[in-house]
Amino acid sequence: MKTFPLAVAVLFCTFAYGQVRITTNSLPTGSVNTQYAASVATVGGAIPFVWTVSAGSVPAGVTLTPSSNTRSLNLSGDPTSAGTYNFSISVTGHGGHTSTVSYSVTVQPAPSGSTVDLNWDSVPGNIVGYNVFRSNVHGGPYAQINASLVASTLYTDSSVDSGTTYYYVTTAVDNQGEQSGYSNEAEASVP
Repeated sequence: MKTFPLAVAVLFCTFAYGQVRITTNSLPTGSVNTQYAASVATVGGAIPFVWTVSAGSVPAGVTLTPSSNTRSLNLSGDPTSAGTYNFSISVTGHGGHTSTVSYSVTVQPAPSGSTVDLNWDSVPGNIVGYNVFRSNVHGGPYAQINASLVASTLYTDSSVDSGTTYYYVTTAVDNQGEQSGYSNEAEASVP
């Protein structure tokens, strides 16, 4: 009897996960001391992913946190310095494939000044306008802050300082040029 060698076929299975690819091409602009939030998303690949800033640096005050399944990266925080930040974010998928995208994020300065928006009830009669007065002391003395009569019952005081409390009153002026007494006082604290 003749024997034949037994051939054993070994089948190797490989899993093709595809390659991870970052799909977020740009990130939003931010402002100093204002909450920033953005997300970098991916497609393909097999988790867990490893995220890195591969070049440059993100805005100061902004942190990077992978999502719970690591498929996306969240940027959040309060930027502390204005400027343009250029950086690259890389993600490496299970299996070693890496995807990298470069970003440029502009962080704008904080608003240059604070304002106080005032409004009051109109006065009946032949009123042609109002004058607005301000003081740093409750009860006055008050100084007029409008250069010409205010035609509406709205006024924005843009000459205020942060950390200061102001007290406002208004007067009404009729078509004869007569001015009323002061209105009730309104208080405004500027953060």
